[in-house]
Amino acid sequence: MFNRNIALQGLVRSRKMDLMRISTRFSLPLAALLFAVVLIPSSAWAKTGSVTKNCPTEPAQNVPIASGETYFGTNCVLYTTGDVDSFTFSASAGDTWTLVLGPGASPPTNLCLALYAPGNTTAIFFNCNVVYASSISTNQKLTVTGVYTAVATETSDATITYGLSVERLSPAPPDGIPLTLAKNVTGEVTTPTAQDAFTFYGATSGTYEIGASPTADAQYNLCLSVYQPDGTNVAFVCNVVYAAPISAELTPAESGTYVVVVFVGGDDGTVGYNLEVSCLLGTCPTKAPPPPSCALKDTVTYNATSGILTMNFTVGTPVAATWNGWLVYQNTMQSLWSQAQPITEPPVTVTNTQALAKSGKVGVLSTLTTPTGGITCSSWAQVSTGKP
Repeated sequence: MFNRNIALQGLVRSRKMDLMRISTRFSLPLAALLFAVVLIPSSAWAKTGSVTKNCPTEPAQNVPIASGETYFGTNCVLYTTGDVDSFTFSASAGDTWTLVLGPGASPPTNLCLALYAPGNTTAIFFNCNVVYASSISTNQKLTVTGVYTAVATETSDATITYGLSVERLSPAPPDGIPLTLAKNVTGEVTTPTAQDAFTFYGATSGTYEIGASPTADAQYNLCLSVYQPDGTNVAFVCNVVYAAPISAELTPAESGTYVVVVFVGGDDGTVGYNLEVSCLLGTCPTKAPPPPSCALKDTVTYNATSGILTMNFTVGTPVAATWNGWLVYQNTMQSLWSQAQPITEPPVTVTNTQALAKSGKVGVLSTLTTPTGGITCSSWAQVSTGKP
């Protein structure tokens, strides 16, 4: 797991543990002038997928929250150690999600975040901040399909406001805004813990630069993280000086949809930004090439002396599949085999035989099937075996 953490003295990067995000608001007016850059923003903010909602009337219990949503408002408040606010979201096994819990202005106590899997009373994640002004974040690769529950609590009796944000990192979130190569977009992270998600297609044939610049008068640090298709974090960068641009270079280890998450260092303020993904080196296609079609063809012969049906299949598949075969004769259908077929490119010839008494005209039906795509291709062949 990977979480971002920014200290006042610099940046700390870790892939092994959950960390707090420390508030990074500090004044460097002279440095900001020295690092100032000329920005030419577009005419309007990009319509990002992040949505802010106020919590329902206290206490907030089992409040539905979706990827790209942040709960922050006058009702998002904890008052005592026994005050429990909970939020639920649906996820599938294999998904990767990120959760961020952070305090509002002038927090008087510590916040705690717990995450529970469906039907489980033991938290799969639990952490409290050590510094009142810090946030808590975690990236979780989930193992069970169902409804997950995120719980916000405090460590001592005090009135504390909070913000809670969730984002799906893998598969790419539905709220992610597609980026076009070499086209600048502008946006704004507006509320504590909010995250703006974007997507782009990354190919192993290219090297990409993901760059962001804060807009004028930024008073907080700007950060971004990049996640590859399986949810693994592959880039993380924040500026130390408010006005400084940030960038990350990426040569994809796998082709697919990459997710860029833009957020505020410390998760405690509002920052406008410009964001752009460009092709730095190599070839950078804008979308995935269409997968090659599978090939499945059967040539059937029958030896009346030995009673052996011989089937010479031409098998080609761009993805791992299951190869199934059936024998059809005398108005009946008999399963012959079912076996795994790995990626097979180019197509190869596979031979199968079957002992078969004379049955008249018989047919052989075969298919290549994937778990998500169903039957991807099929073949039908007939041969006469002679009268029974």
